[in-house]
Amino acid sequence: MSDDPARYRPVRYRFLHIAGLCLVVIAGGCRTVRPASDPRPNGPIPDPPHIAWLTLPIPGDIVESDDRGHPETPNHPDGIAVRSASGDLIPLIPIEVRRGVEIWEFASEPLGGGWISGIDPELIAHSRSFILVSSAADDDPSSELIVPRRRAIDAVILEPTATPSAGTAIVLSSLARQTPPEQAFMGDLLDAGFTVITTAPPVNAIDRATAGRTTLNIKDDAEFAGRMFAAEVDLAFTTWAFGIEAVLSHLRSSSETAPSPLVLIGVSSGAVAAPIVAARLHQKFPIQAAVLIAGGADAAAILLGTTLAPEDLRLNLEGGRFDQLEADAFAASYHRAVRLDAAPITEWLGQRPVLLLEAGFDAAIPSSTRILLDQRLRHPERWWYPVGHYGLFVLLPGEGDAIVDWIQRSLGLSHGSSKAD
Repeated sequence: MSDDPARYRPVRYRFLHIAGLCLVVIAGGCRTVRPASDPRPNGPIPDPPHIAWLTLPIPGDIVESDDRGHPETPNHPDGIAVRSASGDLIPLIPIEVRRGVEIWEFASEPLGGGWISGIDPELIAHSRSFILVSSAADDDPSSELIVPRRRAIDAVILEPTATPSAGTAIVLSSLARQTPPEQAFMGDLLDAGFTVITTAPPVNAIDRATAGRTTLNIKDDAEFAGRMFAAEVDLAFTTWAFGIEAVLSHLRSSSETAPSPLVLIGVSSGAVAAPIVAARLHQKFPIQAAVLIAGGADAAAILLGTTLAPEDLRLNLEGGRFDQLEADAFAASYHRAVRLDAAPITEWLGQRPVLLLEAGFDAAIPSSTRILLDQRLRHPERWWYPVGHYGLFVLLPGEGDAIVDWIQRSLGLSHGSSKAD
């Protein structure tokens, strides 16, 4: 992990600011709005369907790195290196263990000049940064499935200078990690008075068995590859959901409660994980509305149809090209084995106000998976744009005010006239 997004962001993002003006002119005025098929009720949300969560063993204490060869290294979790842009390890403070999640806090605030410096500092009254680490049990998922079991997420809490409080926006970022367009959108949320809690997809500890990557060979053994990918998805979702719950619980115990109401915002991979994260948070931190940007449903279908490279997905794909029969066998095996990527959970999320932002020419998230997400959510309000996956990122800063306005209306918050109008 690092506080420098350039270490994770694909090179193409460096050119977004150049292409942005062109795309805004071409597509920014072409948003097509489809209203929700039926009104979404405000108020109490029923409990989610039963979920068979993975087992997270509770360590007796936080697991610190045992790097005896470098005694000068600062505290950091075992197997997880958190580095600055210059490559230096950032000192972390071990805080506590909550329900199998180790909570580490940055010893000094890295925001100034760090990865999130794209947000106007005048919008931020106070910030804290955390690393949340968990390790799956040796036998859950099954020990025959060789997947990285120790993983971590980051969580940055940004309190707004704007008053009064509008609530809390939990932003599940994309694989490229809080890109400049995502940061610009978070600035709009802060400007509207929302506390922002942003977190990126899990990263894996480098272990001897996997080297930190899950390897799939659909050509040679599609059924086994399907079960491997199910374990990968379940572990990633568990790490993300349990980690966010742990940091929210820690804030509450230290009298820094995330103000209500809570809205969940998922971008790309964050949109795929949003339903299960909302389900995990429901008992203590219920989500009142959701915004899903450039997302889809069914991780196996996304993997089989995406134009993203395996390294973007942090997977190793071996065995060469596979045919349709092998792909079908892989998908069937995945659906039989996966526990957290399930239609009823997404359908449950659709029982509240949901906004979809869809790139009509998105090749990273296949059209079939975008249609499936829309169906499972019972056709919520959808904003459609004539761009591709990364084009929607470029347009995101220009749509921030309109999205914030939708959130305020959906939560029943008072607000002024929208700049987007």
